[in-house]
Amino acid sequence: MFGVCALTVDSSCSYGEPKLEIIHDTLTGILDYAGQRVATATMTYKLENLIGDPEAVRKKLGKKQMALKIIPCVSGGLALAQLTSFAMIDITVKGAWGGDARLHVIPHVNAPIADLPIRRIVGGSHFIADMTLPYGKVELDYLKQK
Repeated sequence: MFGVCALTVDSSCSYGEPKLEIIHDTLTGILDYAGQRVATATMTYKLENLIGDPEAVRKKLGKKQMALKIIPCVSGGLALAQLTSFAMIDITVKGAWGGDARLHVIPHVNAPIADLPIRRIVGGSHFIADMTLPYGKVELDYLKQK
């Protein structure tokens, strides 16, 4: 879920308010917009230890990831609309776990996360790691295509 939440930038952003917490034996992530819930993700907490193969976890964390950056203009249009990529570097895995996961999205006119197609959930993972987020790359600038 929090890969999708890259649309919100951070917890102080006016567009979305992500929260991640452990509730008993469940890792729970929520995303609210203007005080209304738009997504809830849950997964088992520390069920299956994946640290037996830290290199496999490191490779997974180091894969290219994509983020959609949309920044509105004060005139009502778009100031920025880019598809960007990045890959974490200098990764040191300290812990990694996997397990079952679920995602519930709620339609909202101003936070259209429910419009993203979700075919099935294959599982979830969470980890503790030190890593560096380097500068990204603009893969596609939607405003320059016009």
